[in-house]
Amino acid sequence: MLKTKSPGKNIKEVLRKLGNRYTIKTIDFENCIYLMLDNGYFFEVSGLDNAKKSFDATIYVWGNTEGSKTIETIPNIDSLDMLKDCLQEAEGKYLKL
Repeated sequence: MLKTKSPGKNIKEVLRKLGNRYTIKTIDFENCIYLMLDNGYFFEVSGLDNAKKSFDATIYVWGNTEGSKTIETIPNIDSLDMLKDCLQEAEGKYLKL
């Protein structure tokens, strides 16, 4: 059985800077930053649980129905500020649905 490693220093630091609304959740054997909206949509931030010095994240937006699929992908996020901006914009968009 495959086991996911404990979250590393980089992802924990990003999580701390994003705030307590976000958590770390294992998705497809990867530690990801996760946010569930009140209306059932949720965000998965992938690519941050590594020892790289560079920042390269992708946001996946998932639908609000059982067995939903990814409905939007926001790739090539290269900084914490860009991640914060993209998450804020996506949250505004999906809270209206």
